[in-house]
Amino acid sequence: MFKPPSSLVMLRDALIVAAIAVLTVQGLRKWYGDRYLVPSDSMQPFLYGDPVVGDVVFVDKFVSKDAVRRGDSVVVRHPIRTAHQLVKRVACRGDEKGKSWINIINGDIYLGDSRQHLQREVKDPSEAMSRSVTWGLAGGSGPARAVLNMHAVTEPGLIVPEVGPWQLSPCAAKLANVRSAFRVRAHEARHRNLDDGVLPPGVIGTNQPVNATFVDLTGARSETGDSTSVVDCGIEMEFGDRPEIVLCSIDSTDFTTTFVWNARGNTVSVWLNGTSVHDVANVLSGKWQGKLTFGRLDGRDFVMLDEAYTLPLVSPGKATSPLPRTWLHVGVVGETAASIRSLRVFRDIFATRGNHQLNVGEPKWPVHVAPGHWFLLGDNCFNSTDSRGFGAQPTAGFLGIPTYVLGPPARARRLRP
Repeated sequence: MFKPPSSLVMLRDALIVAAIAVLTVQGLRKWYGDRYLVPSDSMQPFLYGDPVVGDVVFVDKFVSKDAVRRGDSVVVRHPIRTAHQLVKRVACRGDEKGKSWINIINGDIYLGDSRQHLQREVKDPSEAMSRSVTWGLAGGSGPARAVLNMHAVTEPGLIVPEVGPWQLSPCAAKLANVRSAFRVRAHEARHRNLDDGVLPPGVIGTNQPVNATFVDLTGARSETGDSTSVVDCGIEMEFGDRPEIVLCSIDSTDFTTTFVWNARGNTVSVWLNGTSVHDVANVLSGKWQGKLTFGRLDGRDFVMLDEAYTLPLVSPGKATSPLPRTWLHVGVVGETAASIRSLRVFRDIFATRGNHQLNVGEPKWPVHVAPGHWFLLGDNCFNSTDSRGFGAQPTAGFLGIPTYVLGPPARARRLRP
């Protein structure tokens, strides 16, 4: 006859199951992965930080520190508050041959094998897009929208709807009719009165130079960086249909670079102040799907079509102004309007030597990073406790790679490398 287990036996079994569950969870947290609350905005806008409602990040502990590359985000032990962790980005590796010295100049990272031989880090445009910072959004509300002039999408004076797609009317029927708007005289005339913006006729784009502010994941604009101009920036957009010709202009203080994407002819031309300086034929082997990205990055101008084609080239113009600034424009040429599904203005991560939150043994620039150490920086350089204050950190403090945001639910997402 079956005898039911006594209450003591049931309690014992329950305690054993609970103990196994706790040990399993703790084992997984120690060797496989763990979750951390991002408490500060030092990695904005890559990660949203707040002591209460910050991103909850899953950290993969299976990744070896030897697999970490420059530019990767990592979680490390806090060098001073030992019970806490830091999420930062690796700016320099001490064991990387020829690149163990680091300097920061005009927002960019310089690397080399000695303090006398440093060169600006030149990133691949397609790889750098995963770390790009959102500066403005088409159709966004509030500050995100204020940095864009989208009136040419419909009719002058009309309010642009916050949700696309938007119809962009042609700025000209033929390409020959628009060159004059990008030549030196027209460029100088637009830049005489910056309060009116520098948009050529019939195009859309930024109505102020791109600065070091950003739009965070809640749609709010950062409170710092508005007085700092950013040269490296661009536009990422998607067309609902395929216009015949798209003009993509990077309008600097001193010159204008324009990419001319002729979808019908399958060619890309590059203009410097309205004059052709570079031409590429037979660009795509297949049909263009409508995604287009262009901008300036580390001394190079680039355009990308879908994921199939990237043209990076040394910026054809020369910057001479002591405080260079950058505006961005988009226009279409042809007989019919173009449908725009999305448009995002982005900028590169901007770095500074100072303005950090912790000054403990502030480094003397350039900085040498010893083998087995990383120089770590926060994406939000104006509000970050990082290696600018506490120096390069030993890789032994590496805890893992942030791979997912688990919550809050509205911000749950996979983190791009």
